[in-house]
Amino acid sequence: MNEALAFHLDSPWCLILVTAAPVLFVGMYILESHSISKWHAYPNNVDGPDHQLYIVLAVMFSALSLVVGSGLSLWVLLATDQDPSKHPLFLTGLTMLALAVWIFCWTWWRQRHFRPVVRYPCIEVFSRLFPNGPTKMRVFPIIMRITAFVLLVFALARPQVATTEPYAFTEGMDIVFALDVSTSMRAVDFASTTNPSKPISRIGGAKEVITNFIRQRKHDRLGLVVFAEDAYTQCPLTLDYPVLENILKSVKTGVIRDGTAIGNAMLVSVNRLIDSDTKSKVIILLTDGYENASKVAPEQAAQIAARQNIQVFTILVGKGGLVPYPIGPDSTGRMKYRPTKIPTDPDLLKRIAAISKSKFYRAMDQEALEKDLLDILDHMEKSRLMDPGRAKHQTDMFHLALLPAFFILSAQLVLSWTKFRKLP
Repeated sequence: MNEALAFHLDSPWCLILVTAAPVLFVGMYILESHSISKWHAYPNNVDGPDHQLYIVLAVMFSALSLVVGSGLSLWVLLATDQDPSKHPLFLTGLTMLALAVWIFCWTWWRQRHFRPVVRYPCIEVFSRLFPNGPTKMRVFPIIMRITAFVLLVFALARPQVATTEPYAFTEGMDIVFALDVSTSMRAVDFASTTNPSKPISRIGGAKEVITNFIRQRKHDRLGLVVFAEDAYTQCPLTLDYPVLENILKSVKTGVIRDGTAIGNAMLVSVNRLIDSDTKSKVIILLTDGYENASKVAPEQAAQIAARQNIQVFTILVGKGGLVPYPIGPDSTGRMKYRPTKIPTDPDLLKRIAAISKSKFYRAMDQEALEKDLLDILDHMEKSRLMDPGRAKHQTDMFHLALLPAFFILSAQLVLSWTKFRKLP
């Protein structure tokens, strides 16, 4: 297991803070100098007692801006192939170089015009004026502000600890769901587990059961193929279950030209599993319709799957016969249903299951469908799979810098209002 600290320096807020650091420092210095110049102990055209400290800090910020700006600019020019004029780090580096030069020139000019003047004959006046003044500790608020600012930049750079596991293996199988999305799946004759007295559509019930099945998986690679007149891969085999759930939520009937191409769906599913090296390769075919659009006979597709050691479990969804079918909303907005006869062919699904040495199921409600899926798992043998998607874990660590920055700024504000309060 390897651990490494990574930063997302491309964050726009981080770039803005790093660029604004010299500007903020200069602004603080100008405001400080302006407030100190109001003291009668110094004329208006000279600097206050913190002048030397600010000169040192200005030189430090100028040097830091020069080093960082040069490093960013050279890195973009030498280590990347992008256009420097369009790269945000290159523009940031140039800005910091310009600010470094400006701060240095401005500091040099202020140093040449520094003329300290004392109008009082002795320092006893100041000792009486500030009997408890912490003159030797006046640098602490400045250090606290700088430290908090550095911590904020560190936090906005979004540091992360990346934990890499070079070898991550799991025990699982490969399963592809072939889901019928023809318009016949809109029929409302599927009993819900939560409310058996209120039927739901076949496609809605099937999606709910598949979603619950996905949430119960831990190490099985799952994929999704949808079909009507033709078949398409919606999601290849994956261990990223949240992505598969989001894809399944977006599946609708009527998007593909209407029809039921069971043979095409099986061939597309076989293509998703043909390169799998697991012991158990499974296609779960969920349909309610009558084969009427395949370019390849379903029995022939089942034979191809059997030669590849792929089992095809078939599930007939719905009751069949006359079923309520939505025909549109009425004048009050409620959906109207009309009894419609939807032909089914359970014998075909039984033949497909027999050819691939699998089983045929008939699900009229969610509870039965869930039991069928669990029964399918009982027939499968799990294999040892490599899990590259979970070999690397990243943990955000920005809070370790953000919280200290908050407390330091709070302490600095309290001290500036009490012990280190300045006049005027």
